[in-house]
Amino acid sequence: MTLVEARVGRRWMTAYALAMIGIAAGWFGPIQILLPEQAARLAGDDGKEALLALVTAWGAAASMVANPLWGILSDRLRARRPIFLAGTVTGVAGLLVLSGADTTGTMATGWILVQVGLNGPLAALAAMIGDRVPERQRGTVGALFGVAQIVGVVLGTAIAVAVGAGSWGYVAVAIAVPALGGALLLVHRDVPVVSARERIHWAWPGGQFAWAWLIRFLLNLVNALVLVYLLYYLSDRVRVGDAATWVLIVTVVNVLFAGVAGFAGGVLSDRWERRKVFVAAGAVLLALGTALMALVPVVPVVIGASVLVGVGWGAYIAVDMAVMTHVLPDAETRATMLGVANVAGTLPQLLAPVLAAPIVTGLGGYPTLYLLTAAIALVALALLPRLRALR
Repeated sequence: MTLVEARVGRRWMTAYALAMIGIAAGWFGPIQILLPEQAARLAGDDGKEALLALVTAWGAAASMVANPLWGILSDRLRARRPIFLAGTVTGVAGLLVLSGADTTGTMATGWILVQVGLNGPLAALAAMIGDRVPERQRGTVGALFGVAQIVGVVLGTAIAVAVGAGSWGYVAVAIAVPALGGALLLVHRDVPVVSARERIHWAWPGGQFAWAWLIRFLLNLVNALVLVYLLYYLSDRVRVGDAATWVLIVTVVNVLFAGVAGFAGGVLSDRWERRKVFVAAGAVLLALGTALMALVPVVPVVIGASVLVGVGWGAYIAVDMAVMTHVLPDAETRATMLGVANVAGTLPQLLAPVLAAPIVTGLGGYPTLYLLTAAIALVALALLPRLRALR
């Protein structure tokens, strides 16, 4: 049984997707192009990996703390719109700090502000699914949440390539984030959370929430490891010319297939009332794609691998939010618990550069990195039977 019965309409879903695209562009434009190029300018070729790892690790650590705190504040206020607005303003301020950063400290400060700020609207958007979307639509809307993120990856990357990897790239992304999020503030109205006397008393899911969290963490770690040194992998291992353009090409291929798989998977999962099969398919395809990146670093195979990774990631994100909202323990702590769940998405950003940097620089290089990534996807697959709450 669900606390939400009224279906959400196309206008709300469109504004919701645009807002998520903007937030993802604010994150992944810097991660894909702007931060790596800035690290190379500040530290040179010999120190770029270490500097990028340092800055992204500090940002991810801040993000890991910020998302649950935004969720707690949102539940206390019983409102999502103020959290969305405050976080967006903070994130834009961080992007503008990065646009003028010429030292390691300023670069780290700017990225921390971005991570802390953009976790506000992310927490609000996740909670809105539980607030406004009935169970029978959560596969579709959850897929929009995931597909919009990967569209935002392409948009942020395209902005960085088109405008350039300097200050104006950050400024352009800073404009895009609120421009795309504004529509949601106009169409969304916060729904009061039911009181303790009115709410349905859900049983605490115990291990079900924990297993869902761990699977989410592992598959997000796979995605983070694919992305963190993609620019350097293409330039140093595949040895393409104009690596930034190839990052955009690989990303577009990845996102096209992930978008189609994600949206189709979300609709089908609602129709079939099945979630686990999509998680399983995603884990298998992610393992295959990353293994190809490890073993055959030539352009045609890398493009094929990006197709597999895209379809795999799309299959998983099609049901990710539906799975997490299904195992939430309590309606009154929805944003708080989804904030805890979102740590499974942000913690991999902290761990990915920490794991990847020593491997790339001295423990086997990119073959070892991407074989490890494939193994992590298979571990997630092995844990899936633990999710007995899902059919």
